[in-house]
Amino acid sequence: MIKFVLLFLSVLLANGCTENKLKWQGYCLPLDKLTPASLAATSNKDKNYDSATNYGPSLFFSGESVAKEIATFKAFTSNLSSDKYRHNIQVNLSKKNIEKSPKTIQSLIKSDLDGIYFDMQSKYHWDAYKKGDDTYEFWGSCMLDGSGKSKKGYSCLRQLKVEKIVLNFDLDYMNLNSHKDIDSFLTNKLINWSCN
Repeated sequence: MIKFVLLFLSVLLANGCTENKLKWQGYCLPLDKLTPASLAATSNKDKNYDSATNYGPSLFFSGESVAKEIATFKAFTSNLSSDKYRHNIQVNLSKKNIEKSPKTIQSLIKSDLDGIYFDMQSKYHWDAYKKGDDTYEFWGSCMLDGSGKSKKGYSCLRQLKVEKIVLNFDLDYMNLNSHKDIDSFLTNKLINWSCN
């Protein structure tokens, strides 16, 4: 009888763990980290959800939760129209990545971001590359956003590959210099959520 009760409790607990997670591509994503649109899609309430096979759910990390794990991350900045502006991270998961190469190696300009080089597409927009051993890997795309003290700040759409999954997320000017820590934060979260 005791064995039956223990077996029943372990099955109940195992089911309870999976109820609060969405299984996608071998990852068990916590429901409390999914965006409202992703939650609606998982419950089949949203009939307009884009169910293209290469795209997955979206994750949301409040700036406060990121700042607790990354000391240099700014969760808030002051704003003239309100007391403060929130900086959060929303991550769109995908199985498909953008593959680009610089026009020429000579066209690359070292950026103010550690290890990142820019390939100017125009004075307002440029592709960003991370230098590898012998190649330059597409890192993301950036554009002027008029932020910062000089109003010449920029933000980037980051493409981060973790195993076979691609994470796409915006990095605003205030947190760009924390890009390596943000990459590590998101990589560790995803790896820890592996179902295996």
